[in-house]
Amino acid sequence: MKINRIECLELRSPQANAADCDGAVDTAVIRVSAEDGTYGVGETDAPPNAIAALLETPSAHIWSRSIRDLLLGEDPLDVERLWDKVYEGTIYHGRRGLGVMLLSAIDIALHDLRGKLLNMPVYRLLGGNARPAVTPYVTLFQSMPQGRSWEEMKQCSLALMHQAVEAGFQAMKMEMLFYDLVDDRELVRFIHECRTIAGDDRGFMIDVGYRWNNWNDALWVLRRIEEDKLFFVETPLHTDDLDGLARLSEATATPVAAGEFLQTRHEFRELMDRGACDVIQPDMGRVGGLTEAMRCARMAAERGVTCVPHAWKTGLTVAATRHFGAAAPSCPYTEFFARDFFPSYLRSHLAGPEPVLQAGRWELPSGPGLGVEMDEDVVQRSLVKPPVVIE
Repeated sequence: MKINRIECLELRSPQANAADCDGAVDTAVIRVSAEDGTYGVGETDAPPNAIAALLETPSAHIWSRSIRDLLLGEDPLDVERLWDKVYEGTIYHGRRGLGVMLLSAIDIALHDLRGKLLNMPVYRLLGGNARPAVTPYVTLFQSMPQGRSWEEMKQCSLALMHQAVEAGFQAMKMEMLFYDLVDDRELVRFIHECRTIAGDDRGFMIDVGYRWNNWNDALWVLRRIEEDKLFFVETPLHTDDLDGLARLSEATATPVAAGEFLQTRHEFRELMDRGACDVIQPDMGRVGGLTEAMRCARMAAERGVTCVPHAWKTGLTVAATRHFGAAAPSCPYTEFFARDFFPSYLRSHLAGPEPVLQAGRWELPSGPGLGVEMDEDVVQRSLVKPPVVIE
């Protein structure tokens, strides 16, 4: 069996509003097909038009080869070998940025395709189950303020906390992208209030969205919330401030998490070894797909670092992250962009079925591949232009 067709679907929500900060407002879906018509799908968190253009870029020389020349005619079962082949064959122009994002979507699609061809769920082919069930943490996002007062944002946030508790989640993360709307003292009081609602028996995390430019400013808050026993504080500093992250991690008992934008194990190695991060957050659609995310997770386990993947895209990413959460070492939670907690057209309608929460956990997937399919009516309504196809 050989790969004979690769296409890019450029999708955009018909209800797009950039001010909402909806991670699934658009997506680039890669579909990889074998000779018998079986196909796998994956997505990446990048501008779809840029991914489509890169997919059809022709070969220039030995370090800048086209996806056509690298993958057509190859055996789709050789997923890890093909990852290395594409990475090395596009290293001149693609070793970071859009190149790795395209590779991420291709890799996820290849894992899906391999699972379908072998009639096995993806996590089995990633090494088997590392745990009996996957525990998602629900991300609670009120959208950006968009003119709302702090009191309005606060009440919306607390309502989401109560909704998550009632829904039965064992862990939750509050997005605190409030910036100038609140000062640090008020932020500390709000974190205490959220922890009280979550209770001591649930995992609780916060994302402050790179709030501070100086590690000392971040430390002032993190030390004052140590009593809340947060599972982590996500992105207190810019991802590139590795020295600041290291100094912050070493000065507080509150675990620091980062890595949603990082690509490949090489950047995560630096985050762990130089940045001293407590929790790494590879995103399947950015890091290099499932293949590279698993490599990062194994590196983290060797260092005693926790791996909790970032996931803020459509149901395709939910599915890929669920399989990762089943197989990855040192992965107590996976992020869950729950459609009942944030209005997002593509997240709600593009791919299914949805995983079912039972006692705060998901059962391990049982179907072949990723176990989800796209709704073709939604695809047709959301296509920006005809698919880019190489064959």
